[in-house]
Amino acid sequence: MEEKDKDRLDKLERDYPGIAKTIMAFDEADLPPCPHCQSQDTASVQIGIVGRTIAIVSMTRKFFLIPNGPRPGKYFCRNCRQYFE
Repeated sequence: MEEKDKDRLDKLERDYPGIAKTIMAFDEADLPPCPHCQSQDTASVQIGIVGRTIAIVSMTRKFFLIPNGPRPGKYFCRNCRQYFE
């Protein structure tokens, strides 16, 4: 992790205790490839735009945020921009 990212993570941890653990869990998650285009650049779809979720999405590509439900799919492909289960 780059120094500026570590500094940002430290600040986020002060603002949202426990967020570093959440971010690391998403970063280390083994997500499935996209069934449409086979891209490995996929993310877990999460619902709810609040300060904490905005902070998480700013720190990891494996977290994709939508404003409200229902969830269109469990995962999102950043390459072909499709949702899938």
